[in-house]
Amino acid sequence: MSDILRELLCVSEKAANIARACRQQEALFQLLIEEKKEGEKNKKFAVDFKTLADVLVQEVIKQNMENKFPGLEKNIFGEESNEFTNDWGNLPLWTSVCHHFNWCL
Repeated sequence: MSDILRELLCVSEKAANIARACRQQEALFQLLIEEKKEGEKNKKFAVDFKTLADVLVQEVIKQNMENKFPGLEKNIFGEESNEFTNDWGNLPLWTSVCHHFNWCL
């Protein structure tokens, strides 16, 4: 159990680093903001948004935990979909954290 807690502390620091980068380069991270669709919205809010920063944090945590604890990936879920669409509703963009740079191309 202590290995899981240690890794959670590690990924929480990575999430904090992403948040710090977002505050420093806000214009860059404001490029991808999307209003959530009806099925994705939090029912507590009339309007709910997801940002690239939210998705990056979620994907980094998921990828790190999967690497450290193989088999855990089927039990890691996040609030945000990693898909963004443009203003015309087509050309989806999927955000993912890959093991190797070449896998992302």
